[in-house]
Amino acid sequence: MELSNSQEEYLKTIYILKNTKNEIRVTEIANKLNKTKASVNSAINSLKQIGLINYEPYGEIELTNEGEKIAQKIIEANDIVKLFLKEIIGATEINAEEEAKAIKTVLSDDTLNKIAKYTHKELGLTSLECGYDINNQRCITCARRKDNK
Repeated sequence: MELSNSQEEYLKTIYILKNTKNEIRVTEIANKLNKTKASVNSAINSLKQIGLINYEPYGEIELTNEGEKIAQKIIEANDIVKLFLKEIIGATEINAEEEAKAIKTVLSDDTLNKIAKYTHKELGLTSLECGYDINNQRCITCARRKDNK
């Protein structure tokens, strides 16, 4: 499923809010993203139509299982690219954050996997011989710093 950058940002925001609030409503998303309620409603309805959230007007917004998986993948991909930019090539925190958002949207899963493996290797993280794949969430837990063994 191909999502727009805007849809990814909304999905990521809903996931983050889900982990910090009991209920997620249009107002919280609008405040977090500095958007109007009308634009949030439009985005929410598009995410609902493709089955990534459950939502009824004026009600709570909830991620579906698929929506949660995709949101986690979006966040993980952003984190991988940000880590690469900041720790491997020395970008500043601010540049790494902003540029990771833009870069990760054009990378294939295959390239993201290669960046993840390279970054883990260069930073001295444990081997990813478990078959790490950005689409296989169970494998990310095997990546630990060697000194934490």
